[in-house]
Amino acid sequence: MQRRIGCLIWLVIAMLAVIMLLAWQYIRFRLDSRVLPEGTTMAGLSVAGRTPEEALNAMDVAFSTPIEISYQGERILLPPDSVELRYDPEITAHNLAAAMQARNFIAYVLHSPTAPREIPVAVTYSIERLDEFLVRIANQYDRPVQPAIPLPESLTFTPPQPGYTLDIAASRTRLIEALVSAGDTDTVVELVVRVDPPPPAQSDLLDQLLHTWLESHTDIIPGIFIKDLLTGDEVTINADVAFSGLDLLKIPILVETYRRLDGPPTEEQATQIGDMMGTASSNAQANRLLSDLLGGGDAYRGAEHLTTSMHYLGLINTFMAAPYDAVDVVISPTIITLANARTDIDTHPSPDMQTTPLEIGLLLEMVYQCTQGGGALLAAYPNDFTPDECHQIIAWMERNQTDNWTEAGVPAGTRLAHRHGFSDGTYADAALVFTSPEDGESGTGSQDFVIVVYLFDPQGQGREVMAPLIANVCQAAYNYFTIRSLENQP
Repeated sequence: MQRRIGCLIWLVIAMLAVIMLLAWQYIRFRLDSRVLPEGTTMAGLSVAGRTPEEALNAMDVAFSTPIEISYQGERILLPPDSVELRYDPEITAHNLAAAMQARNFIAYVLHSPTAPREIPVAVTYSIERLDEFLVRIANQYDRPVQPAIPLPESLTFTPPQPGYTLDIAASRTRLIEALVSAGDTDTVVELVVRVDPPPPAQSDLLDQLLHTWLESHTDIIPGIFIKDLLTGDEVTINADVAFSGLDLLKIPILVETYRRLDGPPTEEQATQIGDMMGTASSNAQANRLLSDLLGGGDAYRGAEHLTTSMHYLGLINTFMAAPYDAVDVVISPTIITLANARTDIDTHPSPDMQTTPLEIGLLLEMVYQCTQGGGALLAAYPNDFTPDECHQIIAWMERNQTDNWTEAGVPAGTRLAHRHGFSDGTYADAALVFTSPEDGESGTGSQDFVIVVYLFDPQGQGREVMAPLIANVCQAAYNYFTIRSLENQP
C-alpha cells in the first residue's frame, strides 16, 4: 500500500514538473511571439528579432526614401512619387499578422528549425512613369562619341571622349528590383550604360592642325616630317623638298663614324664626336672625322664616302660635296638630285651639302630601330652596327642641350635627342622624342616619334623668330602623341 502511494506521489510530481515546464515553454513562446523569428524577411530586408510594429515602420521608411542611382558616376535621386510608388501598410500588416498567427507551439517546444519566410509586402508602381524617368535621364546624360579636334591657336587637341548610351531595358530591371526592395537602401543603383570608345586619333589630325597653323606663317617655306615610331604613321609637309644640310648632316657623319669603328671610340675620337654633337656643334671636329676616319686623311674624300653610304641606305637626296666651312673651293660641284631638281619650291639649298626632311627623319628612324635589333641600318650593314652602338649614337645626340628649338616644344624632363642648325635663312632641327616610361627604354605601347622641321626664311626674320616656330611644331606633335599614348593605356 505504501509503495503504491509512493509511486502515485512520484507520478503526480512528474506530471506537475511536465506541466510547469510546458507552462514555462508556453510563456517563453508567447514572449518570443512578440518578435519575428530568424529567417524572416520583408521586401528583401531581414526583420528577425523585430516586433511587428518595428518591421512595419522599417517598411514605411524604406518605401518613402528616394533611391540613389548612378549614371557613369553622376549621382541622381529617384523620388518614390515620381514613379507613383505606393506602399499599402494595411495589407502588409495583415500579411504580417497572418504570419505571426501561423507560428506553432509544438514546433517551438521541439526546437524544430524555422524555415525562412518572406512576408509579402504590398507595393505598386507605374511602369510608364518609370520609363518616362529613364528617357529623361537618357536625354540628359547620353552623349555621342567625340573624336579629338585640333585647336591650332593653342597647338593642342581636345581629348577624344567615349559615347554613352543608356540601356533602358536593362536599367529598368535594376530599378524595379530597387523599388520593391527594402534591403540595402544605402546601395547606389548603377544604371546600365553602353560605352562606345572614341575612334583613335589619326595622323591627319596633326596634319590638319599644322596646315591651319601654317596659314598664319605664309612668309616661310616649311619642310616637316613627323613619324610615329610605333605605328609608322607619318605627317609630311614639303618633306621631299631639298634644303641645306646644315649641322643636321652631322647625324649621318656620326652614323658613318660608328659604321667605320671596329670597337668603342678612342679617347680622341670620343672628344671629336662629343664636340661635334654637343651644344658647341664643332665644324672643325666634324671635318676631322670626315678626314681621319672616313676619308683616309682627305675630308673631301670622306664627304664623298659619306654620300655613297647614304645613297646605299636609300637616302638619294642626301649628299656632302664639301666639308664644313670649305674655303679652298671657289664653286662647289653641283650634285643633281630629284629633290633639288624640282622647280615648284626653291629653298636655295647650299651646293655643298643637302638633304630633305624625309631622309634625315628616315635615318633617325633607322637608328631607333637598330636599338631594337632591327631596321634598315642593320639590314644594309649587318656586320657594322650593334643595338648598343645605336644606343650610343642617340646618347651623343642627347648631349645637345639648348633649352630652345625642339627642346622648347616638350615638357621639361622629356628625353630628347636632337641636332639643330641654321645658316643663310634656313633653320632646322631633327629629333627623336621619347614619350615612353621613365626608365627611358622604348618599347611596345610607347609613343616615341621622330620629328624633322626645316624652315626657309626669305624675309630674314632671324633665329629669334624661327627657333620658337620650330618649337611650336614640336609642341603640336608632342600634344598629338600624348593623346595617342592615353588611348593605349588600359
